[in-house]
Amino acid sequence: MLGTQLLIGLQYRAAFSPGFDRLPPTFRWLDAVALLLILTAAAILLGTPAFHQIAEGGHATGRMLARASGNLKAALLPLALALGMNAAIGLVSTTGPEWAIAVGAGFVVAALSAWYALPLLSSARRRRREERMEDKTQSLETRIVQALTELRVVLPGAQALFGFQFLAVLTDSFERLPPGSRTVHLVSLGLVALAIIMLIAPASYHRIAAGGNAEQGVLRCAVAMMLPAAGLIALGLVGDAYVTVRLISGSHALALWLAIGAALGFMALLYIFPLFSRFARA
Repeated sequence: MLGTQLLIGLQYRAAFSPGFDRLPPTFRWLDAVALLLILTAAAILLGTPAFHQIAEGGHATGRMLARASGNLKAALLPLALALGMNAAIGLVSTTGPEWAIAVGAGFVVAALSAWYALPLLSSARRRRREERMEDKTQSLETRIVQALTELRVVLPGAQALFGFQFLAVLTDSFERLPPGSRTVHLVSLGLVALAIIMLIAPASYHRIAAGGNAEQGVLRCAVAMMLPAAGLIALGLVGDAYVTVRLISGSHALALWLAIGAALGFMALLYIFPLFSRFARA
């Protein structure tokens, strides 16, 4: 999760860099596509802690294990494609378009081989039957530890993303954006800042209000802060995706429709699907 959020921040920052306008048009579009792919990976990964807390109430279940494994497998594909595209963008000014595309494709093949092909071959050789995990009711202390751990996984990436958003404001490219895009970016920056405040709050509550003890209030605070904060981060990501796509394409309509689609995808993965799974289980 941290690496994905860092890549999103770097992807945003690249569009505001002085050398970005010197890239061939095709490779500027590749940057937008890579951004959307990393955004897809981030949405899938953020859906894991949301599913854990909403659908399973923070308990260890077979469904949770299957969901976490499935999300990881699904997120690696767009991440591999984005890695190859970024490699091509980084090399095009030095090697030319043909070699840049070839090297980028090589990165994609290498990533897919290491992340999918090798594990599948190893699994096929073992031919070991997986045992179904039995559902377990976790203790309050364990659930608190897991909730705080999930917060710590999301927090550093949100802080790094906030830093990249802030740096973008100081660039010359930001001043050339349409007023609407500047407003969207500043709102996105504010949403991520608010999410950071909410993600830090449970640790403060745990130490100040509960004295570091395992209390029900700590768990309630952690879940009540984490779930809305994930939504705020998602909105911040979607807002900056709109700004970046509009900067690259010059089309308000295209950027708006892509942003709406991304927002709906985040909503489905963070809230709708976990709630549906919770009601289905009940």
